[in-house]
Amino acid sequence: MTARRIDRRTVLRGAGVALALPVLEAMAPAARGAAPAPPRRACFVYIPNGVRLDTWFPKTQGPKFELTPTLEPLAPVRSEVAVFGGLDRSFVPGTGVHAQCGACWLTSSPPTETKDGGFPTNTSLDQMIAREVGRDTALPSLELSCNDHPDAKETKYFESVAWYGPGHAAAPEKDPRAAFARLFGRPKGAAGSRSVLDLVAEESRGLQARLGAADRRKLDEYLDAVRAAERRIRAAERAAPDRPTPGDAPAAVPQDRGAYIRLMCDLVALAFRTDTTRVATLVIDPERWDSPRAYHGVFDKPQNHHGLTHTKDPDAKDKIAKIDRFHVEQYAYLVKALKAAPEGGGSVLDNAAVVIGSGISDGNQHLYSDLPVVVAGKAGGALKTGFYKNYPGTVPLANLWLSLLRAFGGKQPRFADSTGTLPDVVA
Repeated sequence: MTARRIDRRTVLRGAGVALALPVLEAMAPAARGAAPAPPRRACFVYIPNGVRLDTWFPKTQGPKFELTPTLEPLAPVRSEVAVFGGLDRSFVPGTGVHAQCGACWLTSSPPTETKDGGFPTNTSLDQMIAREVGRDTALPSLELSCNDHPDAKETKYFESVAWYGPGHAAAPEKDPRAAFARLFGRPKGAAGSRSVLDLVAEESRGLQARLGAADRRKLDEYLDAVRAAERRIRAAERAAPDRPTPGDAPAAVPQDRGAYIRLMCDLVALAFRTDTTRVATLVIDPERWDSPRAYHGVFDKPQNHHGLTHTKDPDAKDKIAKIDRFHVEQYAYLVKALKAAPEGGGSVLDNAAVVIGSGISDGNQHLYSDLPVVVAGKAGGALKTGFYKNYPGTVPLANLWLSLLRAFGGKQPRFADSTGTLPDVVA
């Protein structure tokens, strides 16, 4: 059977659901023209309260850098990442030290431009990239958070990293079920427990009959990933009544901390694979929340991450290093998922930039210098990877952000307090 051409925007519909599809060979234009380049995507993963610097940064710069115990989970994708050190931000007096960490991590205001009260929070980098690459997608951007604490003890400045403009935060979604519904069109709480795939089964069978063997395999793998995400959400929902969490905590949050973060990573990967969105932010946890956090498989009892970062006690420092590695493991999971997703002649990761970092380096000293940043992916060939670079002196973090913005088509001459792009990262 000869496979038929199908439109790039084909979706599977049924009972209020519109299931987007991954890029298939059958979606390529006819032979009279070359296939368009795959779209570029960007994801920013935020970790709070800083890191343990001496176990985060490698000792050797360049392509032969060693992976520290904290960064060791990146070993399978070592050639796909760039590690940066020595990048700085400026703290603006007048607001809380931690409040500016996440709120101002990606914002485009220089320290002298406090448009939002005492905060320099103009349009954030993710939203500026969304304006360049997100105009043709169902969702210009996707904002997620893994903060399932039921107590709203801090303001939006401690959790929001994405901003539409001064004072206008892009509120992150914390409930995996609601995020899943946003991607696939089924309202949260809709009657019935049928799978999204059951609702589109008839159209799915019809599409399968029109595809070649390679596309059928790719579609099967994608549908399996969607069903796996659904099953994990439902398992969390079944377990939710037994959870000792009061208030309005999301019901569909897995009890296992790593499983929760990885489920959100899977939703980002699905959104990228289907081109539902090309820009995402994922907040691992908010700044300064002092509620104890369970790190399953790492500690026997919950730990206060913020409190641990504010002590020089050796035991506390060892715990911070373990939490740092735990966070990197979840980031590596997302990077590997995108690398495993084929697209064009490579992978989705080849056409993406996936960033992890923090808006503060040493939580005990509240340092805004020497910030930890890792970038994975080449953004369609626009970025270099496979090295560690530590910048001496004072180099603004905004120089890296300007470099990423240029990689996604932005023409702005400056970003925040940038002094130029970083030639080390721009291909």
